[in-house]
Amino acid sequence: MVLMASNVIGRASLPEAEVNTIHNDYQVASTRYGKIRYVDMGCANGEVILFSTGGGAGYNSVQAFDWLAKEGFRLVSVNRPGYFDLPVDVVDGFEGHADIYNAVLTKLGIETVHVFGVSIGGLSALYYASKYPVKSMVLWSAVTGPYVVNEEAANSMLGKLVLSGTGKKGVSWMLRTSARLFPKTTIKTFLKTESDLERKEINQIARHIVQHPDRWREFLIFVESMTPMGQLYDGMIDEVEKATRLIETDWTKLSCSVLAVHSTIDTDVKIDHAKRLERDVPDIKVMYVRAGGHFVWWGKEGDKVRQASLDFFRTRSEDKPLY
Repeated sequence: MVLMASNVIGRASLPEAEVNTIHNDYQVASTRYGKIRYVDMGCANGEVILFSTGGGAGYNSVQAFDWLAKEGFRLVSVNRPGYFDLPVDVVDGFEGHADIYNAVLTKLGIETVHVFGVSIGGLSALYYASKYPVKSMVLWSAVTGPYVVNEEAANSMLGKLVLSGTGKKGVSWMLRTSARLFPKTTIKTFLKTESDLERKEINQIARHIVQHPDRWREFLIFVESMTPMGQLYDGMIDEVEKATRLIETDWTKLSCSVLAVHSTIDTDVKIDHAKRLERDVPDIKVMYVRAGGHFVWWGKEGDKVRQASLDFFRTRSEDKPLY
């Protein structure tokens, strides 16, 4: 198995917890929408998973999902409008995201993919699966229709830092530093903002992450992918605004198999988003969990979520990856 190279840009104090490339390890595809950044990682001959990242995180957050690459898959993650150097108005909405994804995949000579959508990236993933050939799709905490902003979360300390249009350089530094020096506190802040977990559960999940080198490494990559906030802010705000104005969606014509994972205590993307899929998608399995609220991949239950997702991709692959 030959893995495409990735650079290491930093090391946490936790033994073996390396932070893979974040801002520099990307390629550029020239398309009708302009020059589009993307990450292409994993097994060069493996089945391709198109990764559609959550809002406010760069396309490079896919580096935290290298557990799929280690199982023989190839992951492609594509930049979206308003993030980094791609103009926010290059397409009109989420359906346009699907066209941008397809333009990059076409440049790579890729025709049919699996799709993995997270949070608001789930909308982009759903529109892609509605327009282009898809073998299967996994959705974590996905926005699937009109989105309602959680005002309590937006007005929390973390919410104000992320949503504020000023001081992004300083906030980015604070977030990265906090994640490295005070990981438990930082994780707890995320969980308090994005879930209805009990304090005991929050402590258990934070402890689980920092005690497992791979999980801490993934958390650090996730935090790094949220910076520099100044280069992500326009895209994040644009997506939130467009999701709140979205008319009711119709996913009844999706032809691929779907696994949707959603937390019953997600205070960001409410459970009705999963219920919509359960009602409308012809071939779907919905996995309801508590886990880390919006972060369904965090904690011990989160480990079960990633295993279920891996198994789902494996069973729907023509050539089963070696593992």
